[in-house]
Amino acid sequence: MNCGSAIPKELRVNDLIATRTQSWRGGLIRSIEFAVAVAELARLVVSPIFWTREACGDGHSVLVIPGYSAGDLQLTAIRNWIKRIGYRAVKSGLDFNPGWSEEIVEELGQRAEAEFRGSGRRVTLIGHSLGGLQAHSVAQRRPHAVRRLIMLGAPLAFAGGTIPPSVAIASIYVSTDLPSEPLARESHAENIEVKGSHGGLVVNRRAYAIVAELLSRPEAHSEDTVIAG
Repeated sequence: MNCGSAIPKELRVNDLIATRTQSWRGGLIRSIEFAVAVAELARLVVSPIFWTREACGDGHSVLVIPGYSAGDLQLTAIRNWIKRIGYRAVKSGLDFNPGWSEEIVEELGQRAEAEFRGSGRRVTLIGHSLGGLQAHSVAQRRPHAVRRLIMLGAPLAFAGGTIPPSVAIASIYVSTDLPSEPLARESHAENIEVKGSHGGLVVNRRAYAIVAELLSRPEAHSEDTVIAG
């Protein structure tokens, strides 16, 4: 009897997205978060960390993935900053992130793979919210191509599987993310709480300082990968 493939756990996040999108409370929360995020952006643009011209990075590729309903345009600030500190900032190719799907994860995985093969160096993935969950899926499936996974407010309650120690993991989150379990479960992961809003994590100056420090660390050796089975 062929029961077909198991349904990925990550698909359940689309039900949560639909519920929050349709509720008036979800709209109110988004409006409040937008106002807080604007204030966070204002604090970022007057911060020295955002305007630094010290290109201390090693030049490896950093693929940045937007959250639900956002696209590459909304992540222009963080990509430009990543370039300024000495890395190759890579667009996700998403003008609008519609939700978790096998097709989108495969497309993101192919983009990461192309950067890895083109440079000969493993890439870092930075994903915001839903984008963080998608980045987790890419890192789980292609650990040979990913050196570091940085998630900003990712709903990891919906993450399936685990990621080997060859991929460094950090989850940066705010207190309002806690219902969706933003803490990464892997024993080698770092979970870091900052003050601010969920939507503002992509312009949060404390998050930028943490990301800069994480990017500067040497990568784990690929031979440390744990192979299941």
